[in-house]
Amino acid sequence: MHRFFYLFLVIPFVSGCIKSDATTDFVLVAYNVENLFDIDGVAIYNDYKQDEADDPYTYTRRKLLTKLINARRTLAHFNSGIGPEIVLFQEFEADFTPQSTTMSSEEFLLKYSGLSVESMLTDGWQTQFADISSVHWLLKALDDIGISGYHVVSCPAKPIEDNMAHTNAIFSKFPIRWSKSHRLHRARDIIEAELDINGHGLVVYCNHWKSGASNPNMENIRVQNAQVLHRLVQAQLSNNPQADIIIGGDLNSHYNHSSIFADLKTGINDVLGADGDETFQSSQWYNFWYELPIELRYSEVWRGRRGSLMHLISSRGLYDNQGISYIDGSFNHLILPEINADIIGRPLEWNFAGTQGGGTSDHFPVFAHFSTRAFASTSEFSLGEHTPSVEIPHSVVGHPAVGSLKEGAFLSRLSEDDYGDYVGRLYRVEATIVQMNPLMIRVGGVLWSAHAVERELMGPNGLQSYLENNDGEVELVIRLNIYRGRKQLLIDAIL
Repeated sequence: MHRFFYLFLVIPFVSGCIKSDATTDFVLVAYNVENLFDIDGVAIYNDYKQDEADDPYTYTRRKLLTKLINARRTLAHFNSGIGPEIVLFQEFEADFTPQSTTMSSEEFLLKYSGLSVESMLTDGWQTQFADISSVHWLLKALDDIGISGYHVVSCPAKPIEDNMAHTNAIFSKFPIRWSKSHRLHRARDIIEAELDINGHGLVVYCNHWKSGASNPNMENIRVQNAQVLHRLVQAQLSNNPQADIIIGGDLNSHYNHSSIFADLKTGINDVLGADGDETFQSSQWYNFWYELPIELRYSEVWRGRRGSLMHLISSRGLYDNQGISYIDGSFNHLILPEINADIIGRPLEWNFAGTQGGGTSDHFPVFAHFSTRAFASTSEFSLGEHTPSVEIPHSVVGHPAVGSLKEGAFLSRLSEDDYGDYVGRLYRVEATIVQMNPLMIRVGGVLWSAHAVERELMGPNGLQSYLENNDGEVELVIRLNIYRGRKQLLIDAIL
């Protein structure tokens, strides 16, 4: 049920599960870890091939370690540090050297129980570690800090000529009764699995549909992806109309996709039928994004607009008095300032800068709490009436957090080896515009290449007016960025 509270940055309720002989409460997360690749050097994406040792932006063992640390810092915010019970993951690298996957997760953790990922990827490196899959690397990183007890299922890599770099995975602290993978056209296989929640079955679908949410030409592929999923869930519902089902993951579709692209047949809304009707009168599937006010319905910010590509979608069975139930009002996105988000609530996406890299993911995780208790409503049902037809802007301009930005002249004194932790973060600087085309500014006595994020900044009332009327002196909001292997400052706003 929707909660119309108004907050900026949300560090949501993520307290520990409650278990007794009678009930079990747990949290389920959908998390796109953004290109979590292994280090065998066999990769579809050039950025991860590790074939240019003299390139400071190449992928390395140390950069993998940063990815693992930042992912586990994110997951450690659930259940007081012991992590969520269930995670539906997207964007693990498909393992093209799968020798290590012959070991079960338990065997793998036992084999390396005397080592930490920090030692394995630094001073304790052994060449055999190159064969470890990205799924096992994260499993080990989590286990090292007590986020443990997971059963794991993932999809095997498709032939490399299929050009499918990623795979999905499910981590579950509950037993996995069975699992199947289902092939999609030009997208990652769906994982269908039934989990045993203290004797109750929960069927989950881990998805990563075709990319290009803002590209209408890609929607016909997502329609095909949705058709496969629709057939699978209908088969479950034909056996049990009250089946407890969660559809989760990165659908590369907004919750309101058919409202934004009114002339298109959409996968998520028209084929699958997910909507905001919590009474299940108009559809069999309720999208939990409707639990939040409109301005908080986002898991990405792309080109200044909020997106809602990450989803948890519920069957009506999670609203009854048997089996598994949704804990009303518990859905949210996980926004952690300085860990996976900048100061205005945009994802800190991964970057290759410096010796360690930096950032976490270009998507925020989404999560919800569930229980073996009967469903208990706490407010009126959503009917889906609050559905905007546009992507909501998310801008620096006018944002209240801008007033507390740190001064960023120190960026000009940083060694490039240390850039990773600072890329993508917002700072306030006193700058001098040196020239407009190409745009060059001086900050902290150092000349920087710059790029204005908004076109208006380059207009006559923008930076040009400061060059002509103020000797180029201007106070700016900027971000450190790496573009095609070169450093630059992105200008987000004039103060």
